[in-house]
Amino acid sequence: MLRFIHCADLHFDRPFEGLHSVASKTKELPRENGQVLANIVKLAIEEKVDFLLFAGDTFHQNRPTLKTQQQFFQQMEQLNKENIPVYMIFGNHDYYEKERYWFDFPSNVHLFKEEKVQTISGQTDTGERYFISSFSYLGPQISQKKVREFPIKQADYHIGMYHGDMSSKYFAPFQLQEMKSKNYDYWALGHIHVPTVLSEEAAIVYAGTPQGHTQKEESTGVNYVIIDQGHVTWQIKDVSAVKWEQKEISLSGISRQKAVLDKIIEAFQVSERKLVKLRLKDTDLLPKNWLQEKETLELLEYVNDYLDKYQFEQLVYQVNIAEEIVAEKIGVPADKELLEQLLTTYQQSDKFKETINELISYPLATQAIPMDQLQEETFEQLQEKLESEFSWRKLDGIKES
Repeated sequence: MLRFIHCADLHFDRPFEGLHSVASKTKELPRENGQVLANIVKLAIEEKVDFLLFAGDTFHQNRPTLKTQQQFFQQMEQLNKENIPVYMIFGNHDYYEKERYWFDFPSNVHLFKEEKVQTISGQTDTGERYFISSFSYLGPQISQKKVREFPIKQADYHIGMYHGDMSSKYFAPFQLQEMKSKNYDYWALGHIHVPTVLSEEAAIVYAGTPQGHTQKEESTGVNYVIIDQGHVTWQIKDVSAVKWEQKEISLSGISRQKAVLDKIIEAFQVSERKLVKLRLKDTDLLPKNWLQEKETLELLEYVNDYLDKYQFEQLVYQVNIAEEIVAEKIGVPADKELLEQLLTTYQQSDKFKETINELISYPLATQAIPMDQLQEETFEQLQEKLESEFSWRKLDGIKES
């Protein structure tokens, strides 16, 4: 039997994004990253796993600060004391450069330092041998299809670690059938931040990110994997320190702003470590334009001051009003499925970069805002605008069923 933890896209030093309106109340948030790593290490020790995998982008950048490195290595030493090996590859964010590290990696941490696929062997405390095959990024992109370099299964237990994306030519593209042909027991994937199973039978799995750093990263965790006599099972384990939540509040029957405040406060009954986005609906009895932009900021401050006063751990970072004025929307003779397909296509990093190619050619532009943050905020605003101002209908007069 083999037991291990598959962790990917930890982005240990990544800031929490999209919190500009409450920036003064987020000073403590960076500490949560350290708690997430501590939770992962605690889980590994409690479950007495045979090893821990980091499948790329453990750090958010390839030049982690001295303090970040120190915190990470201290946690790895905790695993070293328990004789738990760590196998680590580097992704497109934290691509490997030896001279960037202030400290030596602890002896229990085994690194894949080359873009060429390598295989490292290990042995459990009970004497069972296993192989792990993988590669690391040495720059921010890899265009080669790396699966072809992986050897066929060589031991009773053989695991592949792979940081890449099937649909992108910039991040080690691959095909499922090629992975399946290697006959590995488990493929520990990284790069996609949402837990995703590409194949149940061949166990080809994205663990997702352990901690969401944007509002779209609500589903998080690491995989606790067990391989027993050729049978593979895994469980998603929650190791996050703070959750993102969208809370919908109905204002039906409310016509006074004072009652709005009471209704919002009523929605918080239990203290939880969460970043909350409020969505106010059924506002038809309230005056037109009852909540201006300046007043939204005042509302955020009022609610968060209340939560602080009564020791609730939630932080409300955004308030939206759900507009339901369908008659005033602009009709578009296109199926909404087409809109979703287009948004999905241009959410791919390579497509987005092609679209704003002229902008990113200016160094000052890329220094002002990180590319992934720009993409995240651009598509959030675009989707909200398209859905609030346009009415999508079936083509050729086909009626909705």
